Amino acid sequence: MADPTGSAAFWPKQMIPPTPENYKELARDSAEKLAAVSLEQIPAIPVGAIIHDNGCGAGAATATIMASVSLEVAASIKITGTDLFKGAVEAYRAGAASSSWPAEGLVMDADSLSFPDETFTHTIGNAMIFVGPRNDGVDAAKEMYRTLKPGGTLVLNCFAYVPVLEPIREASRATRSTGALPEWNSFEKWMDPAFIANIVEAGGFEKGAVSVQQREMFINVGDFDRHARLVWSMRGMPSAGWSKEDEERWDEAVEIVKRELQKTEGFRLLDDGTAVVRNLINVATATK
Repeated sequence: MADPTGSAAFWPKQMIPPTPENYKELARDSAEKLAAVSLEQIPAIPVGAIIHDNGCGAGAATATIMASVSLEVAASIKITGTDLFKGAVEAYRAGAASSSWPAEGLVMDADSLSFPDETFTHTIGNAMIFVGPRNDGVDAAKEMYRTLKPGGTLVLNCFAYVPVLEPIREASRATRSTGALPEWNSFEKWMDPAFIANIVEAGGFEKGAVSVQQREMFINVGDFDRHARLVWSMRGMPSAGWSKEDEERWDEAVEIVKRELQKTEGFRLLDDGTAVVRNLINVATATK
């Protein structure tokens, strides 16, 4: 992938820089809502649960768990957040300290966990199985199975529909003489519920113990004009990198993103200029 901030890369003057803060602005509260919708598919977290927040990032799943449990449960559970990226774990640890979570954060590869067998009662993989682990997540699923206790619960999710995918493709087709499409995509093979179910089963979970539910998720993306610029800046770059043509036709591309987003199912433009978009997610749950 071309680095838009690298010294040799061309960077359109209109582009919003790809900083962690700007990516966070683009995502809004989608990680927390993704976790909340997913956790609704399993029984409530019980007293004494030992939870693995796998691919924890800054802690969206852990925060969602802590917001949903009673004080009695909160006082009895233990959560371990792991992520391959040191910066994510540092953010997780900071969140745990500031919010008094019963949690620790560890740098760890989801494909090769260092925990003993049968460590956890629950494993949550929130927005992780489709973006990091190798081998389409099968190796990570095997590790999740290995580290769950008998009777333990697995929760994994992935996107079945992402509203910005077709808008950025349409903007690419309309404004690039080469027709180059964005490198970023919505991991389309994960849209089929059977795909994530097969990954979980390949990890060792019995077919009859695996269930996949499709659920809607609505996100207020903030100021719609700003959101469209963020989308094109963060998601519009092709694998070869930005070109002078992209800079020259930048405003046109952003307007196409706005137009096409407004056509997506569930889109709502609110009176205050913010917008609500609809995502569809696959939530896989399994019992060991």
